[in-house]
Amino acid sequence: MERAFEHTARSLGQFSRFINSIFGNNDENIISFCRTEYGTEWQWAYTTWQRERKFPNYLDRDIAA
Repeated sequence: MERAFEHTARSLGQFSRFINSIFGNNDENIISFCRTEYGTEWQWAYTTWQRERKFPNYLDRDIAA
């Protein structure tokens, strides 16, 4: 079981590095992405990105509400 989590953590790390390579540290690009992908809830997505360095999904939003 630990091995599965190890692979998942590694994959998430690779995905995070990929996203960072696209956006860099330019918040304007991240905001534009959030507006495109999340529509009226772009601010929620952007603050989640700032806080957790990952983009949220709508299941997270439903659980948190």
